[in-house]
Amino acid sequence: MQKNPKIKQSDNAKRIASENKRKNRLNSIKNELEAGRIHHFEQIFAIMSETRMAIELGLSFYAFRRKVTDPGEFTINELLSIASLFGVKYEIISAFIFERLKAKSKSRLLRE
Repeated sequence: MQKNPKIKQSDNAKRIASENKRKNRLNSIKNELEAGRIHHFEQIFAIMSETRMAIELGLSFYAFRRKVTDPGEFTINELLSIASLFGVKYEIISAFIFERLKAKSKSRLLRE
């Protein structure tokens, strides 16, 4: 019978530090979204990497990247997941995505 390896105090401290960094990043994004200061995904990715965000949302990196490139591909459930991840209201995320759609659209209906 083998004994379980003991968890070192430094491992626990590293995990706590990592969790605190994550919380701080998510809180920074939340505050900036609520204040209306984030207008592009690149601003979010300056705080949290695309890879980390894809993992947090349960999407493959390539599926997530495709949706960032074409925001109309995000589902309502994915928008709800993004809102939940950042701790903001759904309306804030849907407005952000709609603005990204308008910016990429060539349709006069969305541009006006």
